[in-house]
Amino acid sequence: MNFLDFPVEVGVTIFNYLDTKTKINVYNCSDQIKEYFALGCCFLTNIVLSRSTLATIKTLNEKLFLDLAEYMRNLNLSGVQDLTVQNLKPHIHRFVNLRSLDITFTNIYLSDIDEVCPTKVKNIGINFFRCPSSYMNDSISIKCRNTFKERQFEAVHLVVFEYIVTACPLLFLKGLPMVKKLKVTISGSGNLSEFYVDEGYLLSSINDPSYKIEPNFNQLTYQLNVLASPHKLSKQLEGVSRLIFSHLEYICIRHLMKIDIYVSPVLANLFTICCTGIELTVSPDLPANFMMSGYMVFKAWNKATTTFDGKFFDDVLLELKDYFPTYVCMHDQTRMQITNAPSAWFCIDYCVNFEKKIRDLPEKVTLTDFCRRDGETVRCRLPISLSWKSETTQHLTFLSINNILLRRDFFVNLFTACPKLVTLDVYIENEMIREYTKFLSRGIHLAKLKNFMLISDDIEYNKVFEILCNCTSLENVHIRERERVADNEDVVTDNIVVFIQRCVNLYSLFIEAEMTGEGLTMLMAPLRVEAQTLGRDYLCIEVCESYSGWNPFEDVFNPSPLQITN
Repeated sequence: MNFLDFPVEVGVTIFNYLDTKTKINVYNCSDQIKEYFALGCCFLTNIVLSRSTLATIKTLNEKLFLDLAEYMRNLNLSGVQDLTVQNLKPHIHRFVNLRSLDITFTNIYLSDIDEVCPTKVKNIGINFFRCPSSYMNDSISIKCRNTFKERQFEAVHLVVFEYIVTACPLLFLKGLPMVKKLKVTISGSGNLSEFYVDEGYLLSSINDPSYKIEPNFNQLTYQLNVLASPHKLSKQLEGVSRLIFSHLEYICIRHLMKIDIYVSPVLANLFTICCTGIELTVSPDLPANFMMSGYMVFKAWNKATTTFDGKFFDDVLLELKDYFPTYVCMHDQTRMQITNAPSAWFCIDYCVNFEKKIRDLPEKVTLTDFCRRDGETVRCRLPISLSWKSETTQHLTFLSINNILLRRDFFVNLFTACPKLVTLDVYIENEMIREYTKFLSRGIHLAKLKNFMLISDDIEYNKVFEILCNCTSLENVHIRERERVADNEDVVTDNIVVFIQRCVNLYSLFIEAEMTGEGLTMLMAPLRVEAQTLGRDYLCIEVCESYSGWNPFEDVFNPSPLQITN
């Protein structure tokens, strides 16, 4: 049956299952398609420009957006690097029926919300004020608060880029209509700038031990994505610890050197701790001296507006299922779980021949070369291969290799046995990197990877990218050099340029290198010039010093927001 023979309502339902790039291609394929969609009201969903070659403001000039913007219900522009208030304003007025808008990780901030947010939007994701001085500006703050009063947003996601007072978003919402779902993401290097030296009355309020923040939400998620230690900034970083906990049930999970879990008594049964290195504290509130640090997720529910029934607990478990892997020790065939949630993510210790010994069909796997026995970590330095006939790995989409010895045929068998594998995360110590790159070069042409990360020391960039040139499906590549022993900072960029040319779907290239500022500039400049020459406005290229970078597209390299690696 021809697509055009379906009633418009049915055709739109089918159309909404397509990804955005396919939607654009289908709409442009003939005038008959355009006439078909003009027959009646057709609300379009899942319009996502983020994380693709569509991630540029120019995409909004496509006929699909010019003709049907008024029928679009949700629009995801997160991470579109050339997005600004000035170039979004000529387009956004057409989206009159938009209900959900995500403009996080762009050059647009909360102070711009009036200019870029259509009036019917109920779910908004946006960067918080650029700095506390913006928050302190009465006219800006009042204007934004009035917008929140008028719109009565149901779901709000605020992204904070630095170590400002973490209570700022909660204080901003004080006295405004209650938000059903509030999420605050704190991302960045943790370095303070001149903007964060003196926050006046805001800091004086936080420093007052009697100061409390009344919950103005049904559900809250606070996510901290910064590793820097805030030992000198404890007062500024208390944030959620000033909430009135008698009104809340909560879960707080913190991962730095180890994993700490704080949980209110009602939610304690969600966790079944049987792993070493985990500390569980059941308490009605957080300790008075609690400090936000490392990777942390804090979730809270308002007692007055939440029913803590079976469905609630099922939903929370579903959300927690990838926070922690299911630990499998192949040495003695034991399993360890932190939550009562089934997980499709397996962390496999002592992983020799794992694919022949486990019956599960995991989607995500982390391989490590040690096992946890009797509370001790035992390393098992045996090289592993992989059976290309195994059914265990046929559904694998994500693989993290954590410093294990490999046999020469590992990657050939991996890419043969795992046709669905799209994400590969590799961490290796310096002495093994040459063997890894040699083995990877044997099989990379068989891969269908979209996301690739390499973490090591003394990385030979030209060699690595010569290999990656043979995997043209790559879209998101992160190279992290932790240490450079050699003094030579000269990096030949020829193969990186060729890699950019060949990988036409590449939207993110992120490199952390142990170099001086001049060396980093010399590395980045020709790459950005090439992207500009090719007209790749959607391609985000970042080169920065080791341990100081952060990228919104790195979350695909770890199933857990806590960045648990083993």
